Amino acid sequence: MIKGIIFDLGNTLLKFTGDWPTVRREGAAAMADWYLKKKHVKIDPDALIEAFLAEIAASQQQASQSQTEVQAQDTLRRALTEIDAPAAATAHVEAALKIYFGPEEAASQPYPDAVDTLKKLFPDYRLGLCSNAADDPLIQRLVNQGSLRPWLSPTFSSAGLGWRKPRPEPFQLIASRWELSPAEIVVVGDTLAVDILGAHNAGMASVLVTMDESATNAQHRDIKPSATASSLSALRGVIEQL
Repeated sequence: MIKGIIFDLGNTLLKFTGDWPTVRREGAAAMADWYLKKKHVKIDPDALIEAFLAEIAASQQQASQSQTEVQAQDTLRRALTEIDAPAAATAHVEAALKIYFGPEEAASQPYPDAVDTLKKLFPDYRLGLCSNAADDPLIQRLVNQGSLRPWLSPTFSSAGLGWRKPRPEPFQLIASRWELSPAEIVVVGDTLAVDILGAHNAGMASVLVTMDESATNAQHRDIKPSATASSLSALRGVIEQL
């Protein structure tokens, strides 16, 4: 019998409504402007934008290959070093990243049935979150922004843990905290090669949600979820059949 549910965040509980290249560039531009005009750090804003976006792409590839997270703070520090930014710039890395992630936060919103689904599941199941992300404060802000916090514990990110899905360790850590066996937990997510494979690696059941499936799923149809759900509101019925 399933007693715990581990959710993914993006395209599972939260819908991203923007265009990733546009949102990232807007964030990088806002961050460069903040450095220059608010902190009066003498930098070339265009150089910082291009260096940071290039470092993000490299960090994402490295993290995906190693299944170990590359922290956004380290990515920004490398970009600042690359453009020979003054030493004062590194003193504001955390605040600068909050500016950078602003457009992403603005483009992220809960699915219409997300909060109601969590409320209805909460009395009968342990509910938690595990999200791949390079910045843990971002994930925690998104959880708060979406009014998801009351129903989810823990709310883990790969930035906070170091491990990236589909490694089994994040799922195993949640199982340990809940004092549940893998057989008593189901993982709910939108990505076959990350969420569903991670569930398989941890010995857990899995549900693929298909509201906004990952574009990479077409390449990984050999990875089979235990079940699929076309909406969050359908989850209870799907999980009860596992």
